Amino acid sequence: MESKNAVWRTLCRNFFQKYIKETDILVDIAAGYCEFLNNIRAKEKIGFDLNPDSKENAGENVEIINDSFFNMPSYLKGKKADVAFASNIFEHLDDKEAAVKAMKIIFENLSERGRLLVLQPNIKFTGGKYWDFIDHKIALTEKSLIEAAENAGFKTLKVIPKFLPYTQKSSIPKNTFLIFLYLKLMPVSGYFMGEQSFLVFEKC
Repeated sequence: MESKNAVWRTLCRNFFQKYIKETDILVDIAAGYCEFLNNIRAKEKIGFDLNPDSKENAGENVEIINDSFFNMPSYLKGKKADVAFASNIFEHLDDKEAAVKAMKIIFENLSERGRLLVLQPNIKFTGGKYWDFIDHKIALTEKSLIEAAENAGFKTLKVIPKFLPYTQKSSIPKNTFLIFLYLKLMPVSGYFMGEQSFLVFEKC
């Protein structure tokens, strides 16, 4: 667990933080074990996850809501997030209609010019490995994500089709310096090892 946390600490510090201001309200729509939320800096950090373990792993300044992000409006109660983060979640939804609905819910709960950051396995580059996880239900590429987001009203700001390797069991180095070097060598490192895409969308 600590090695995974160290990976996220390095990723947040050297990559994700540049997309998030310390004054932002941040929502993680699938917080998991809170590796991202615990290592990113923001004024307010809210995570949605059905797993009760999320609360146990949350840092002191992280609020975890044990419910689906589809119910986000009930909890935010009119508050708008400045940034939403979605890591490895859309492939778990029941169908592509649910993915489009998810994009619309996120869009509606962002502030003006709010941003959605997506880290997503890309079946174009993973191939059959995409289905090694029994709970993966829909196949997605960076282009299908862009279509879903733009249908919801987003503008696409950035697309890195090949960013990180597929899973932390893959060949991405666990040493924090090597992760830092991997990021510095982008897009070359991603070209050889990237199987997940990173996308940034903005609310128009």
